[in-house]
Amino acid sequence: MTKSNTQLFNNHPKLSQESLKKVFLVQLNNIYCIKNYLVENLPAIAETASFQNLKSAIFEGIEEISAQILRMNEIYRLIGETYSPDQCAGIKGLVSEAYRSGKSPDMSDLEADLMLLYHMNMLESMEISSFTALHDIADSLPDDELSILLKQNLDIAKDNKELYELISKEYIRG
Repeated sequence: MTKSNTQLFNNHPKLSQESLKKVFLVQLNNIYCIKNYLVENLPAIAETASFQNLKSAIFEGIEEISAQILRMNEIYRLIGETYSPDQCAGIKGLVSEAYRSGKSPDMSDLEADLMLLYHMNMLESMEISSFTALHDIADSLPDDELSILLKQNLDIAKDNKELYELISKEYIRG
């Protein structure tokens, strides 16, 4: 690190606004890629679910993801940047695995649904982590609207995770 990128804070380097924005943009691109991939692929995954409440939760999640994407488009506008496509290969693998688990011939419908819920919970956990990191960085950037938009996306991810956990309990406890 060069001196121009750091300031001393309790004897530890502190990132400059420029460095924070760079990290913010990389993380924003990652979650944007993930969200767009999910919008494209979750409908097929929802169709593999046997329990109507699970199908409904996934389809409702798709609508919420679309709202999250709109907020992220606004964030790009506010910071004067555009989305740079990333591969997000890890998330694509997780989504593919969720789809395959829902179609597994050696599992009952209920077992496949529970596996699908497991994957949906993992996705929401990743989204919560991403939006938390973005929100934390946004709190140190000059535009307060960034923090508000990210908090809204974070709240949706937390609500979706809670919903998937409640549905999981229905499967486990009956």
